[in-house]
Amino acid sequence: MFLSLFVAAAFLAIPSTGRAPSSCCASLVSSLGSKISYPSSTSYNKSIQSYWSQQEQSISPACVLSATSSQDVSTALKLLTSGDCKFAVRSGGHAAIAGHANIQGGVTIDLTALNHIVPSADHLSVSIGPGNTWGRVYTALDGLNVSVPGGRDSPVGVGGLTLGGGFGYFATLAGFACDNILQYEVVLASGEIVQATSQENHDLWLALKGGSSNFGIVTNFNFQTFPLGGVWGGDAYFAIGTVNQQLSALYNFTANRNYDRQAGLMVNLAYTPSTGPILTNTYAYAAPVAYPSAFEEFTAIPQLSNTTQISSLATLAIAEGSASPNGYQQITFAVTVKNSLPMLKSLFELWNASSNAVAGIAGIEWTITLAPIVPAITGQSARKGSNVLGLDDLPSGGLILAILSATFDSAADYDFVDDAAQRLADNIVAAAKHAGAYNDYVDLNHAAAWQDPIASYGSDNVAFLKRTAEQYDPEAVFQNLMPGGFKL
Repeated sequence: MFLSLFVAAAFLAIPSTGRAPSSCCASLVSSLGSKISYPSSTSYNKSIQSYWSQQEQSISPACVLSATSSQDVSTALKLLTSGDCKFAVRSGGHAAIAGHANIQGGVTIDLTALNHIVPSADHLSVSIGPGNTWGRVYTALDGLNVSVPGGRDSPVGVGGLTLGGGFGYFATLAGFACDNILQYEVVLASGEIVQATSQENHDLWLALKGGSSNFGIVTNFNFQTFPLGGVWGGDAYFAIGTVNQQLSALYNFTANRNYDRQAGLMVNLAYTPSTGPILTNTYAYAAPVAYPSAFEEFTAIPQLSNTTQISSLATLAIAEGSASPNGYQQITFAVTVKNSLPMLKSLFELWNASSNAVAGIAGIEWTITLAPIVPAITGQSARKGSNVLGLDDLPSGGLILAILSATFDSAADYDFVDDAAQRLADNIVAAAKHAGAYNDYVDLNHAAAWQDPIASYGSDNVAFLKRTAEQYDPEAVFQNLMPGGFKL
């Protein structure tokens, strides 16, 4: 569990570098000049205020490096490691956890200026900088009738999501985001800039497919694209009284052996004090076809309203992203269960009961999202060289990834909401184990601070990741000098 806010604040006030922060920042200024910004400067404030969660915005690094090239990152790492200076790295800054991509009193390396998007001449691949958001990427690629599998919400950053796996709308067409990386450009702790592909530095290439920020700083992702023109999608809103029909439809949709690979779906159970519990389905279909038959069991259920339309992937992602603006307290967790109708009903009942505990929290939005993980997705992963997520042996009926998103106004309520979230996660896990429906997988991109997503990948994958980290980061810089993120 998190420390109390008082204790956490006291902890964050402790200098987080082996050397004085001013000395670390001064050494960077000597080599990188105006790319280093200090508190109260315009560049510094712009970087800090652009974080998604209020928790990350509340952290004050000693200075911020606004890197514009891989060489900037290389220079910085050489100086930081030689000076025993602690640091953080951020791309989109869309993490919920305090200190995940920012650091109190240390150096934050801001990659948002590394936002190049360069398609190949044949449009079969595209080089993408880690500082991009998915909204920028989709907008750039929509006109080329190609895309890459990435985040569902436009403001999410490319770097963090891809290194954590990356589960998007059209994973059934192309796999996880990480499955589609042909080449990584990586700055190692030594400052060396290397390329990682299926042929060159293969172990590093594979480890980065879900192993997060434990090996180096990625400064370029070369993605394989897939064909995509117009799409149909949006949100449909339903009364909570339809939940049994919805869960039955979700079970059938996920278990369907003739799964329509163009269809992406999320079932969202949402609570606010003003609305009470409601149910929202998010549809995405990889063709300009309204109400495709893949969703017919859902669309036959009477709805309250909907925003579905034929548009583009960028338009869909921008609409979804607008529902979660910056500057609020955020807590997420992820658990995975086997696709079982009794389990889905149990999960709903646990979530519905849990909403009573948070009903008095100012600004609370208490949402659990149910997303199918089906063999069509992991089949794409295997075809493209696998990954380290540990989902190779998927049940034939599929899995359901359950993601809690809790949004609220005040840091004073953090411990209370975090406790409620952990109780809900524990109750879901206990119910799933009792029903024989539990799966170990924890989605790293939505994991809570009290979860261990990398351990969920399985002992063989964890051992491989540790060996690879020892090879490419023998001094364990990314385990010790960069405290943010999930560690090995």
